[in-house]
Amino acid sequence: MVEYLVPAQASEFPEQWYELSRPDHFWLQWRLAAALGQISDVGIAVERPLRVLDVGGGGGALREQLEGATAWTIDVGDLNAAALARVRESRGRTLCYDVLRPHPDLLDAYDVVLLFDVLEHVEDRRPFLEATLRHVKPGGFLLLNVPAWQFLYGSYDVAAGHRRRYRKATLAAELAGADCDVRDMRYWGLLMVPLLLLRRWTVRRAESDGDCVRRGFQPPGALVHAVLRAAVEPAECLGVDA
Repeated sequence: MVEYLVPAQASEFPEQWYELSRPDHFWLQWRLAAALGQISDVGIAVERPLRVLDVGGGGGALREQLEGATAWTIDVGDLNAAALARVRESRGRTLCYDVLRPHPDLLDAYDVVLLFDVLEHVEDRRPFLEATLRHVKPGGFLLLNVPAWQFLYGSYDVAAGHRRRYRKATLAAELAGADCDVRDMRYWGLLMVPLLLLRRWTVRRAESDGDCVRRGFQPPGALVHAVLRAAVEPAECLGVDA
């Protein structure tokens, strides 16, 4: 059930992303491994029933993965009604919610806030980051994932609504002055770099944003997908996210 704390907003984000981004997709599996490695390294307890907010959680794939791997209760917050309609029931709430219009009961309420593959879509980042951080309890954590390296930026990024890609230095600059201390920052997914370079070529003539997202995110067949899933890297491996 979706709880509407604010009205839903129209979105131009391609719905094909939500169709394709299932928890068993190789990229989501790689991202989960990287996240769990970082969570362990910074000392966030996965065995405790922490309260977590997934900002821009879309169809709930990340929540499904993390609730399956931890004792956390994760609320999904998004403004896209079509995405929220895809979220499966779980321990947490499913909220139509805008962090820029905060609900008082949610401020300083979460042990962990997730901001995965959201910041690259936001034009005015500082107010958004500050609003997001207001939902973290004192002493809590913000876990953030963004696409890396601007030289990989291409038609897929445009179709997916990415305004930018990051290096560690540019992400650190985004966070400078925000009410947080950076405990850890790392790249992941080095093995994907050749695939992302190939994607720049193969999707540049796509006819529509939806077609571009589908061609850029969906493996070409079940065998290729199985190989990529088997190639998931150790979480501490240096690389780049998609």
